[in-house]
Amino acid sequence: MKPLIIGHRGTPIYAKENTLLAFEKAIAFGADMIEFDVRRTRDRVPVVFHDAYLGRKPLRKLTYAELHELEPDIPTLKEAIAFCKGRIRLDVELKGAGYERDAMELLLNAFSPDEFVITSFHPFAIRKVKQHYPDVKAGFLFGHGTVNVCRSLRWNAKAVSNRIRATRADFIAPNWELLDSQILSRVLGYLPIWVWTVNDTPMMERLLSDRRVEGIITDRPDVGIYLRQHLNRNVG
Repeated sequence: MKPLIIGHRGTPIYAKENTLLAFEKAIAFGADMIEFDVRRTRDRVPVVFHDAYLGRKPLRKLTYAELHELEPDIPTLKEAIAFCKGRIRLDVELKGAGYERDAMELLLNAFSPDEFVITSFHPFAIRKVKQHYPDVKAGFLFGHGTVNVCRSLRWNAKAVSNRIRATRADFIAPNWELLDSQILSRVLGYLPIWVWTVNDTPMMERLLSDRRVEGIITDRPDVGIYLRQHLNRNVG
C-alpha cells in the first residue's frame, strides 16, 4: 500500500480547498489521508485555512464570528475532526507556533496517535509536539522559502541535518522539486520522505516506485490511487 496517497487540502481540483466538501471527495476517492492547514483566530479558535490573510485582513486579527461571516464554509478544526473521525486519517499542518497544545487536545480527543500526523515549517512547533506528545508522528516541511532561509544563514547540508534532528521530527516533507537538493542531501539519507505537492502523472509514477517515499501529497488523490493500484498489479 505504500506510498500513502494524501489529498492536499482535500481535493482542490474538484472542490474548494480546505472545506468539508473537498474532504468528502478525497474520502470518496479512497485517499489514505487528508492534509489540511490550521491557523488560529483572534479569539483563539483553531480553523482550517491556508492563507495568513482573508482578502486584506490578517486572519489572526479576525474573530471566528467575523471570519465565518466572511467565509461561512471555513470549518473549525473541531468540525473537521468530527467530520473525518472514523473515516480517514489526517495530516495536520500547523501554519504557526503557539497553539500546538490546543490542536493536539482536539485531535487526541477523537483520534489515536497512529491516525494522524502533524507537520509544520516551524521547527519550534515540531519540537513542542514531540516533546509533549512523543507518540504522535511529526514531520518537518521544507520548501523553497526554507532553502532561502538556510542559505541566508550560510547553513550547509550538515547544519541543516543537525537542525532537523534537533526537532526530533519523524520524517521530512520536502517540495518535490527539492528531492535532489544538495542542502537536503544528508537529511534525505536518514529520514522517511513525504513529498508535496505532486500533480504531474510521470512524477507521481516515479515517486510511487521510490523506496524512500512514504507519502505523496497531491491535489489529485484519485489519480494517485489509480496509479498505485496499477503499479501494484504490475508488481504482483
